[in-house]
Amino acid sequence: MAQAPGTYVTVTANASNVSVQNPTGTWFALGVAAGPANIPVPIQSMNDFNSVFGQIVNGQITGRYALTNMNSTALYDALDVFFREGGMQAFVVRVQPTATGVAATSGTSGGVWTLTAGGKGTWANSTVSSAAGVILTVNFISTGNYSATIAYNGNINASITGLSGDTDLINWVNSLPLYQGLVTAASAVGTSTLPTSSAAPLIVYMTGGTDVAVADADVTTALAAITEAYGPGQVSYPGNTNAAVYVSLANHAAANNRVALLDAPNSATATALVSTVTTFQGNGNVTDPSYAAFFGPWLLVPGTVNTNPSATNPYAFTRTVAPVALAAAKISQNDAGHDANVPAAGLANGAANYVTGLTQTYSSADRGTLNAAGVNVVRNVPNVGTICIYGFRSAAVNPSWIYFSNVRFRMQVVSQFDSIAEGFVFQEIDGKGQLFGKLNGALAAQCQAYWLRGSLYGPTAGSAFVVNTGPTVNTPATVQAGQINAVVSLKMSPFGEFVNISVAKYAVTATLPQ
Repeated sequence: MAQAPGTYVTVTANASNVSVQNPTGTWFALGVAAGPANIPVPIQSMNDFNSVFGQIVNGQITGRYALTNMNSTALYDALDVFFREGGMQAFVVRVQPTATGVAATSGTSGGVWTLTAGGKGTWANSTVSSAAGVILTVNFISTGNYSATIAYNGNINASITGLSGDTDLINWVNSLPLYQGLVTAASAVGTSTLPTSSAAPLIVYMTGGTDVAVADADVTTALAAITEAYGPGQVSYPGNTNAAVYVSLANHAAANNRVALLDAPNSATATALVSTVTTFQGNGNVTDPSYAAFFGPWLLVPGTVNTNPSATNPYAFTRTVAPVALAAAKISQNDAGHDANVPAAGLANGAANYVTGLTQTYSSADRGTLNAAGVNVVRNVPNVGTICIYGFRSAAVNPSWIYFSNVRFRMQVVSQFDSIAEGFVFQEIDGKGQLFGKLNGALAAQCQAYWLRGSLYGPTAGSAFVVNTGPTVNTPATVQAGQINAVVSLKMSPFGEFVNISVAKYAVTATLPQ
């Protein structure tokens, strides 16, 4: 098969950051909600989530609701914990039914364009008597000059002035990111319905949207929307413990240079969790289980203000939240100041500050069993009283990739080496080896930075990594084929998982060993 021009980075286990928000800390979260579907929506706060995926419940806009076939509580609570625990950047993808359900439209009442909601369901439906749903308003300014707004649940998401007519309106709607415009526009047969005076604006309501339950098979379409162009990071479906979803998430991660954070079942029986992991590892449909990591038990966090203002108790009871929310948060927080090779675990880098409890407590023997199986236990550390992630292993079968920190560092290396290599695509290959030397220097400089930060193991840089762009890898045949090759050998640093301290008592008259 012919090879396409571009860069190709391969990381193997042969021998054995830089910005404020390292992109490796991004969380791609899937789930059920109302709003545009199958598109990655950038979310940096719960206000962002509410503005795109919120609903009016008992007169208030909230992103947390349990409507028929539209229960967003698992996704909302996970994101809430993510941001409260230090998470910075998330992309949320709403999973919607691929076979049934209907997206709302503006109808075909004689206009020259039709609007269609960006996702199936009743969320976009709107009426003259309510602020709920999506409403497009076009105002007359002067002949051939109009303004327009798109409102969702009473809040204006997009606005423009200076539209000259119907074609401008269609083009404007379709130029907006779907999470902002919420609808798409298409030409229709009819006459213009734009207003002819400022006294009577054109107000367009959406109708006909219907909800149905989401199936696990619908995850594939949602994952396909998170293309490789969005960069590295963690992908999860918070609260979903279906085996087929595990496989979809892990394979997506392997194909797009990401890692999958998976929720272990909310079970008090350690053997049940071990069985889940071993079943996953033995599933022949999994491309590479090292791209995934399991976390458990589930988290207990404070409730939120009830959306019903007339309720006797204005606060919800303690919420049970998927553990991947804490893992994603600590990874995001950790990556802001470290390479991805630093584990987001332990008191230093994995301690919770918002989580108040856990649904399960495992014995020391069970924790040892779970750790060996690849389940990263969240626990309340005794004598300290702090809840933290107390394990950071992947689900790998290959022992070279057992440390999840190394797996995530692999992701970072691939991403950063790819960026470096892009600068060499379509460069002239000179006969003096200068281009190969420049590539060697660029890769070595990046490796040097890794080593200085401790992510590569060795007392000297030369013992921690080697970059080879010499004649053994760039031969006359590879040059003739248009290849620029480099072989980078790395020693990724492990982490301390077991701290052993031996104490020996001596008599007061004894001489202590040195």
